[in-house]
Amino acid sequence: MLNEMKKYGGQIVFKQLLQQFFEEVTSQRAIRHYFFNVVMEKMIEDQLNYSQYILRKPDRAYLDGPMQTSSVDIRVSPNVFDDVLITLQNLLVKRKFAREDVNRIASKILDVCEETRSQANDTNIMMLKAVDVSIENLIAYYEKNKTDARVDNKMGGEVYTSRGTTYPFWSRLDTDKKTITLVGRAFANDPGRVSQLEAIKNAASEKIPFFPLEVKATPAASCIYSEYTFSYALGIPTRLLMRCARDFSSLFYEVLKADKDNELRNLTK
Repeated sequence: MLNEMKKYGGQIVFKQLLQQFFEEVTSQRAIRHYFFNVVMEKMIEDQLNYSQYILRKPDRAYLDGPMQTSSVDIRVSPNVFDDVLITLQNLLVKRKFAREDVNRIASKILDVCEETRSQANDTNIMMLKAVDVSIENLIAYYEKNKTDARVDNKMGGEVYTSRGTTYPFWSRLDTDKKTITLVGRAFANDPGRVSQLEAIKNAASEKIPFFPLEVKATPAASCIYSEYTFSYALGIPTRLLMRCARDFSSLFYEVLKADKDNELRNLTK
């Protein structure tokens, strides 16, 4: 989000926007309970820390607006949620945000707000402390969320996650830098057909130009590759981790959809 905010004034403007949004919602009797139990400073802090878990989607995904993802027991009525969204969208328009950015930025802000609201009302802690992040705990977390996960020694000890997501992916843990990197690999059936991989990558990139893809080729194995890295230095909001992983998996699946001639090995078959 901070990268997207650079053209509008960066972090300072982002904080001002969030403060004004909070104040406008809490000043309206009909929707003020959306931020029940939420402290404005915590809401802003979460936006700065957690926006890294909200991946960008194709523009068409923002046409219908965001969905409520907070805990079921604290969800507001659809009308209230729509009014909160409209309040934010109107604020972005007043602040001269480009029309093509309004829906996307509003959606991302509300996605993080939903996590903030959930944390404010959690009876159980849904944060994984940085000190507790490990390969074993990462595997346990993925399996708890109904995916299959295991250490892949062929990939240097990365965690390979399959089933329960749109397409299998790997997770690379760096305990020194306190980062997790999600990795997508679409392997070629024939390692020598690099030009075909480039064509598939280019076709997929037309659908998801914001999602970095590259071709990696060796005599033994070639693949279309992507990665996304985020920091866990301040801990991991576990709900958002699974969301981020599933969104990454769905975005990477666009590579397979662009493979019209079955040049790639489909790991789901």
